[in-house]
Amino acid sequence: MQDVADIQRVLRGDMRAYAALVNRYQSMVFVLVRSVCRSTEDAQEITQDVFLKVYRQLYTFKGNASFRTWLYRIAYNTAISWKRKSKVREKAEDAYTRNEVYSARPADEEPDPEREEQYERLRGLVEELPPQEKMLIELYYYKDLKMEEVAYISGMTLSNAKVRIFRIRQKLQQAMTQA
Repeated sequence: MQDVADIQRVLRGDMRAYAALVNRYQSMVFVLVRSVCRSTEDAQEITQDVFLKVYRQLYTFKGNASFRTWLYRIAYNTAISWKRKSKVREKAEDAYTRNEVYSARPADEEPDPEREEQYERLRGLVEELPPQEKMLIELYYYKDLKMEEVAYISGMTLSNAKVRIFRIRQKLQQAMTQA
């Protein structure tokens, strides 16, 4: 795997190998961080912090999980820590979430106004979730990560992650039926 080879080269002092890792994962980390903090400027700064932390802690990478999963966990924890420290909640809608994460129907599918309305309602409910709940839903449903990866990234046990996602789904279903 290319990541392992690049990590070994970085640990031997090859900065070009680290640049390759950053280039490979920078946009994915930015998207993850952006979904938590909602501000492009903050997301850029946090993304830089993530890669600085990764560089400083790269020697601790054991390979128990994929590098991507390990990196996502650092990014997730950094973003959530930032969110906890931040007292002001941003009200602006997340353009990335609107346009990319919550992709609408396939181009060849006919528009269904009722379905579109339900979709918009669900999207709004997901946006209103607390950051950690929103992140769990996004990682599992929108980023298509395996439940094991979601658990690792969020620092939960597998069973805890499953239960949390199940409860969040129930909460969303209940909110949808109350409308």
